[in-house]
Amino acid sequence: MLFNKKAEGELMGGLSAIKRPSIGAANATEPGTPAVRNINGVPTRSVIDAWLQITGNLESEGEVQVDGQIQGDIRCAHLTVGRDARVAGNITAEEVVVRGKVTGLIRANRVILQDTAQADSEIVHKTLSIEEGAAFEGFARRCEDPLSAVTPGANPPGANPPGANPPGANPLRNGNRNYHTTEAVAELA
Repeated sequence: MLFNKKAEGELMGGLSAIKRPSIGAANATEPGTPAVRNINGVPTRSVIDAWLQITGNLESEGEVQVDGQIQGDIRCAHLTVGRDARVAGNITAEEVVVRGKVTGLIRANRVILQDTAQADSEIVHKTLSIEEGAAFEGFARRCEDPLSAVTPGANPPGANPPGANPPGANPLRNGNRNYHTTEAVAELA
């Protein structure tokens, strides 16, 4: 039994007239320019789900939220590392908010280590905020332009920085590096 009096061709013809947004519509005027997905003039957010594991580099022009695991470098405008997320690799972004575990070099104008963060990193930053409860082991260096600064002798993730104490030694006794922690430390003379 037919419930519609229009012919099948008329129904399908209406669907082809629907306008769909084009991924490269924002940059269609300049050939060779990478496509940026914009919705209402705002770049979209890419989410790496909690059950997703990525091995390889990740690049985005917009915001990236990682709730899963990434083993590789990340370059984006704004990165949020979720509470249960793990990132092993170098990060370059305008702003980085860490709630989970990060191992590797972080370069950003603004870095925020929230109370659940675990960072074993070198951080090159313009501004750095470490909340109470966050664990940060490594060293931080303030820089006016951290996104383009050259880091001499940058080490791969997990490597001991030159001049650092060997594994198991007391990092508070090392005069060459700035080790940070949000816990109170008392040293006996």
